[in-house]
Amino acid sequence: MRRQFKPIKNKPPDFDEFWLDTKRELEQLDPAVTREAQPSEKYPDLTLEKISFVSLGSVTVNGYLLSWKDDIARPLIICSHGYGVRCKIHWNWALHGACVFGVDIRGHGRSRDAVANLSPSGYVLTGIESPETSLLRGAVCDYMQAVCVARSLVVPTSARTVLQGASFAGALALMAEAVLGGIADLLVCAVPTLGWATGRHVFAKSGSGGEINRFLARRPDRFEDVMLVLRYFDPVNFADKVDCPTLLGVGLSDDAVPAETVFAVANHLGGPMEIMEFPFSHSGRVEEKLWDQFEERWLRLAMEGTLPDFGRADSQAN
Repeated sequence: MRRQFKPIKNKPPDFDEFWLDTKRELEQLDPAVTREAQPSEKYPDLTLEKISFVSLGSVTVNGYLLSWKDDIARPLIICSHGYGVRCKIHWNWALHGACVFGVDIRGHGRSRDAVANLSPSGYVLTGIESPETSLLRGAVCDYMQAVCVARSLVVPTSARTVLQGASFAGALALMAEAVLGGIADLLVCAVPTLGWATGRHVFAKSGSGGEINRFLARRPDRFEDVMLVLRYFDPVNFADKVDCPTLLGVGLSDDAVPAETVFAVANHLGGPMEIMEFPFSHSGRVEEKLWDQFEERWLRLAMEGTLPDFGRADSQAN
């Protein structure tokens, strides 16, 4: 039953205007991109660069670019990281033949100093007083700005653009594609978080959902206000704006990103999709090795460029 679950979208009345204004504000910023070579003797055919750029609120965020020392048209993979961690340098993706642009979202990893005061209740609750002040607004914009910067650096020799993310980054990638509109040739989201905020409050036990639940247990008087702000950052409310081919991964048992919340997003997507199901995610169990199949699948799609005719049928991983 949960595979077909499609909750009613719960967009605030000014949702579209809010994101249009946010996009305009971001576009008015000079990204002031800086590049610093980071030599690697191990991979002489690749160039690793430290990249810095300016995002919403004139905040500087940091990341990296892996590119090839040739003029061959290659896929551009844009990625970020999970909640509370940093972006890995994905040499293996580059060695498949892609260019890779990774970004650490403000308050994380290389961009940790971009946020001066995190809420003691958790990252996701920083600035929760309004959608304008929510740290999530800046986080989405950091991914959006990373997309724009990466394409400005690589697209002249790029074969296609792939937006990729798992967990926190999966939600950011989906929201960025919806707001920017028509950027990705392929969207890859493994267990995207933040989806179906109302149900997430019921099902999530750990991660950012757990932080929200613990805060609301202490402050039940804030429930309506907090849930209203979270509706501005709920991937369910963005999904119908995504019409590119999308590969989704879901863990059927997951305390941080419950499967119900992923299916809620999937069933609102506006374009073709494929879902790969796995027994666990965010668990640390040995069965999570099965997720290697998901990476193999999307890397093959990214490199081949001939995308299948995704339908609505689930793809079950055993």
